[in-house]
Amino acid sequence: MTRKVQHGSSPIVYDPTKKVKIISLGGLFEIGKNTWVFECGDDIMLVDAGLAFPTVSMIGVDIVLPKINYLIANKDRIRGMIVTHGHEDHIGGIVPMLREINIPIIYAPGLAYALIQSKLKEANILHQKMVWTKARDRVQIGQHFSVKYVRNNHSIADSYCLIIDTPAGRIVHSGDFKFDHSPVENQYFDIQSLAAAGEEGVDLLISDSTNAERVGYTPSEKAVIPKIKELIFNSKRKLFITTFASQVSRVKIVLQLALQANKKVTIFGRSMVNLANISRELGFISIPDNFIIKQEEVNKIPPEDLIILTTGSQGEQFAALSRIARNEHKYVKIQGGDQVLVSASPIPGNEKYVNNLIDTLFARGADVIYGLGQSIHVSGHASQEEQKLLLNLCRPVNFMPCHGEYRMLLKHGETGVKCGVHPDNIFVLDNGDVLEMQDGKCSIKEKIDSGIVLVDNDNVGRLDEDIILERKMILSDGFILLVVNINAYGQFSTEPRLETKGILLPLGFDERTFNTELIKISHTALDSMIDKEKPAPVDDLEKFSAKLQALISSKIYNFLDNRTRRYPLLEVIVLSNQGAVKPVVAGLN
Repeated sequence: MTRKVQHGSSPIVYDPTKKVKIISLGGLFEIGKNTWVFECGDDIMLVDAGLAFPTVSMIGVDIVLPKINYLIANKDRIRGMIVTHGHEDHIGGIVPMLREINIPIIYAPGLAYALIQSKLKEANILHQKMVWTKARDRVQIGQHFSVKYVRNNHSIADSYCLIIDTPAGRIVHSGDFKFDHSPVENQYFDIQSLAAAGEEGVDLLISDSTNAERVGYTPSEKAVIPKIKELIFNSKRKLFITTFASQVSRVKIVLQLALQANKKVTIFGRSMVNLANISRELGFISIPDNFIIKQEEVNKIPPEDLIILTTGSQGEQFAALSRIARNEHKYVKIQGGDQVLVSASPIPGNEKYVNNLIDTLFARGADVIYGLGQSIHVSGHASQEEQKLLLNLCRPVNFMPCHGEYRMLLKHGETGVKCGVHPDNIFVLDNGDVLEMQDGKCSIKEKIDSGIVLVDNDNVGRLDEDIILERKMILSDGFILLVVNINAYGQFSTEPRLETKGILLPLGFDERTFNTELIKISHTALDSMIDKEKPAPVDDLEKFSAKLQALISSKIYNFLDNRTRRYPLLEVIVLSNQGAVKPVVAGLN
């Protein structure tokens, strides 16, 4: 394939000698942390920078970010970032990224722009240059990338596909999308721009695979209106409605129906309050000034007239709905006959948390409406027939499924074959894999360093696998702390002190005899290292202490292995009283 001129109005001149590298740092083989790198010559363009939610096994982790070592190593080549929409799995990693690298300019559509600005202000990052983009805007990043914003439909307003023109060929990145032919905001998918791009020629399509296993079409957002209207108009007690904070269309539907029913609404959860305020300022939501009541006034409203819109649809421990379910909320309590509408589906990995939340709400006496078949939630992602439509509009030479777990990517690849893409031109890649495009042809090249960074309370990068393993051990098998003091002769200067938590005792042992046995083991370990008959000062007390803590740990683990087959977290601390007291921590052995 050879082109003599650039595409349409694009300023990028086609050059068959140029190469473009496409790399995902997140979003492949997973849902979340969507972060893309596009390289050509000395230019690097970023598309989105997202986060992911932790899995059940990531104990104490708040969020998961992609590892950006590659970007740090090439930070001088970064020319800018393109943002597709305002969901956290696409913008939640921007602030942590800006703490590591400089991004000269960030382009973002209205709602995402406002959300990012709010994050930057909260993080005290006030110098970042940003540009608000609109439908069909074309922006240039460096010398090699020209990007056109093409409006699509999704579960958040202001969501876009991207037409990316490069010297090596044209790329269409779908962003997150579905085809909603009757959108709540009357913001219609710009099918014409995609069809025109396909007519001129698309060399590579990168497309959302979230619902690749789902046949048919994803329903319009308006499909939820009848059931939500029925609940709002007929509620006889308080009605709690939880959905994703970023689901502006759903929030808009709830507010409009509550207004029609002459009900009062309050909003719980900082993220939802923030998004509702931003959406109202931008004109996505239109309500009277006094329509939303303050949280502290909820008990002044008759229960049958009150709608509480709240965060917590994913069962997050500290979200408003979880605190309400645990009877810990400052302003409101669940009472018998109250209704709770869960207008969301669990993100993969959150099913356990959501089920626990629903059980707790039922136990409080609430009537919980949730799950499939209730017509209370629709996805924001395209199903198979819509994925086919996008493929047929773009008619790509090469196809790379993205934004999905492995099985979803494979299924989407099969759909690509059905739509005429040659099997050899379908690329199911993992994070860190490098796809190179030259003269409109794609091939897999080297793999760069990629992975995850665990964040606990803004401590970016300070968590590692060892810490997570320790947390798992404490959670599953308990914790043992043994502190021993030795003198200059290597003798115990005081009796060892022992603390245990969550330990499954061996058969025939109570807590007292178990503790006695562990202290006896520590005495036996020390006796094997010194001559009790002829005490002598220890030559190297620090080295002796380290050897003693390792020996005690080994003997206690052998005892536990033989008697319980359990492996709690064991910490043996040896304190010496010769000179400065210097602890030696056994850790994991």
